[in-house]
Amino acid sequence: MTPTSYPIQGGDYQRAGAASRALKEQLKRIGADPSAIRRAVIAAYEAEMNVVIHASGGCLKATLDERRLEVEVADEGPGIPDIDLAMKPGYSTAPAAARELGFGAGMGLPNIKKNSDFFAIESAVGRGTCVRFTIHLRPQEARAVGRHSLLLAAAACRQCLKCIHGCPTRALRVRPGGPAILEHLCIDCTACLAACPWGAIAVAGAEAAAEAASADVLVLPPAMPAQFGAGIAPGQVLAALAEMGWREVWVMDAWEAALRAAVLDFARTEAAVRPVISPACPAVVNLIEARFPSLIGSVAPFWSALEAVREELAGRRAAFVVSCPSQRTALESAGFETMLPAVVRAAVAPRVVGAGDRRAAGQVEDSPWRETRLAESGAILRVTGIRHVVNVLEAIENGLMNDAAVIELFVCDEGCLGSPLMNEDPFVARHRLGEAPAASSGPAKAIRRRAPFVGRAGLRLDADMARAIEKLGRIEALRRTLPATDCGLCGSPTCAALAEDIVMGRAAGAVCVRQAGGSR
Repeated sequence: MTPTSYPIQGGDYQRAGAASRALKEQLKRIGADPSAIRRAVIAAYEAEMNVVIHASGGCLKATLDERRLEVEVADEGPGIPDIDLAMKPGYSTAPAAARELGFGAGMGLPNIKKNSDFFAIESAVGRGTCVRFTIHLRPQEARAVGRHSLLLAAAACRQCLKCIHGCPTRALRVRPGGPAILEHLCIDCTACLAACPWGAIAVAGAEAAAEAASADVLVLPPAMPAQFGAGIAPGQVLAALAEMGWREVWVMDAWEAALRAAVLDFARTEAAVRPVISPACPAVVNLIEARFPSLIGSVAPFWSALEAVREELAGRRAAFVVSCPSQRTALESAGFETMLPAVVRAAVAPRVVGAGDRRAAGQVEDSPWRETRLAESGAILRVTGIRHVVNVLEAIENGLMNDAAVIELFVCDEGCLGSPLMNEDPFVARHRLGEAPAASSGPAKAIRRRAPFVGRAGLRLDADMARAIEKLGRIEALRRTLPATDCGLCGSPTCAALAEDIVMGRAAGAVCVRQAGGSR
């Protein structure tokens, strides 16, 4: 493959890291081993930041084949008078402006050498510096195939293209026949559900009735009792469900607290790397397996709270109310009934309407409440919303998040409270929920996974690394002929995605409507 060049602008801290991010994307697309990718990214980022901090400008050039990645970063800067001194950890000549932004700790060159299989540096005072390093590559192991619980209704699709721009992993396409999902990229989150105003995307297999039938236990997400408006206390919702015939109603807050405690203990006593990522959100785990496989070893080896309840109820008749498609997928193979929050709301609402007035008159008492505060919860960095989640995962992968012990990530704003399957604004629901109601039954505990997390094919273009590199070259050549407007009118989310779809045989060659003769 011909060398790829990325310009670097000195002093531009806002766009700093763009070159190393682009290089990381290339390595993921050819199917390089995640550990090699992480070493390459750390080395490239440090070299790029040295240019940003010390020079007026420079360039990162990368050449790769199926055996190695060779990188050269040259700058037009002041040069290094004493290279041996510059290689000592902690030595820095970074200006005050860089230090105020948290850069310039004096670990750049040592980190590049530490993460490289070959390292060389040349510098001339007044002329600039050139750093070269090599990373040996090997292909990633065979990966699991992604699964999802999204249901597409082509007849309802208006081709508004909102879903393809809303998907965080660029897994959706909208062609004349309707929407389609690239399963190897889908993380089973709620982004497309939230984006589609026409009901063309829904959760599959979650249409069970809310009335108690064959099941003994109904399992609710903690967000569910706060979905009935002002004046309706969560305890009244649980009481209404009991009146409907549910002998046991479990709310998963206690399992969430148990998982949080277990992950904290794991971080203190067992973890080999920091930070430890909690598996609290199944969609985040899917995201890591698909796009951040180098971080799989950072995920604590536990089931999510939902999966722990699933394991606890094995062999019993139970139904689960799911907050997102990833939860439904996690339950699919276990044979449990699943239902949507809207179904429960429709069944419960008539039983609690006017309850606020009755409570004011002293006719209704709330169910007991229980605090679920966790000692040392301040040690957890909690991040919600897919944009913030991706940013944090990028930072962890680049080695820039060593100041957090445990990180708890959720793709929806405010966690499951922000799922588009819920009707209340997540911040309003958080206010109304207050302290989560205790689960009425069930031994809440964290459960260790019996098998490790497994990466997916994700961005990989081909199982053979040499063929993947050849396809990547064709994609890059085609991408340069496209207008780079990322309008989505072709049905692909970006021009780069369109180029990939064409090379991979997923789209016809003449679909860019901004080019002569193009049509959808």
